This record gives sequence, C-alpha cells and structure tokens, in this order.
Amino acid sequence: MKNIKQDTFVKILTIFVGVFVVLYIVSYALFKHLLVETLSQTSLDSDLIVSQYNGVWIEIFIVFIFVFIGFAYLLKKISSKLQEDIEALDTYAKAISEDKNYDAVIKVKHYLEILEISVVFKNITKRLHQKEKKSSKK
Repeated sequence: MKNIKQDTFVKILTIFVGVFVVLYIVSYALFKHLLVETLSQTSLDSDLIVSQYNGVWIEIFIVFIFVFIGFAYLLKKISSKLQEDIEALDTYAKAISEDKNYDAVIKVKHYLEILEISVVFKNITKRLHQKEKKSSKK
C-alpha cells in the first residue's frame, strides 16, 4: 500500500515538471524555427539575434527553477499539514480499536474535510460505546 503523503507529493511535482518541460521544448523549437525562418528572409545579424533569443530562454528557465522551488516548498507544507491531520485520525482510530478508549480526543487542525470525517468518527464511537454499555449491562 502506498503512503498518501509521498504519493501525492511526487505525482503533483512530476506532473508540474513534465508539463513545463514539454511546453518549454515545444515552444523553444517552434520559436527558434520561426526566428531562423524570419532571419533567412531579412538582412539582420542572425548570430546576434539567435544568441539573444537563447539568452531569453535561459532567463525563462531560471525563472522556472525559482517557481519550481516555490511550488515544491508550498506542496511540501500542504503535504505535511495533510499528514498531520491523517496522523490525528490514525491515532484516534487506534485508541478506539486497540485500547477501547472511547474518551479519546481527536485534534484536526488544518482541513475541513478531515474535520468532517472526524465528526463522523466521533458519532460512530458514541454509538459503539453505547452498544458496549448495553451489552455489558445484560
């Protein structure tokens, strides 16, 4: 079974990098073809223009690296928050199932969806505790 934290982080990062690389290569090739075709029809200094063109693409690549680093940082923060909330659910479930601690507390800090799951978990726990009380009274 896969770890949701690592799986999500790696997939999103891979998609981001893959899409950029494909777009970068395709646009670079198309624009270079257009530039060479245009320069062949004019009397401009083609070496100077091609070197400036390549310089612009290097600058675009450097900007991508900074965007990539920022994106990776934000994705890592989101992933760690998600992992923290999932760990809270896991701890609560273990306290209920293994230790029969029906008074365990669950603390979800970051995501509303996981908070909603924890409320459902609490309701199930209450019903389970009530059933156990009834069965022990008999």
